[in-house]
Amino acid sequence: MVDKSTLARRARRDHAESLERAHEAAAYDKWFRSQVQAALGDPRPSIPHEEVAARWAKQRVRIRRRGKAISRR
Repeated sequence: MVDKSTLARRARRDHAESLERAHEAAAYDKWFRSQVQAALGDPRPSIPHEEVAARWAKQRVRIRRRGKAISRR
């Protein structure tokens, strides 16, 4: 059987952990919203998705070639 003081300590620890998670979630939410605002307010022109996808496709090919060249050594 568990005594009352042990139960109280567990309850306090659980409550403290819950509060900590809530504070972490609030801090993350604040950071995320500031990042979104910064992105929305960025004056630079956006890059079309197709252009970005094409750039990264070329980059992936270069990386794969480099990896194959290294593995042949």
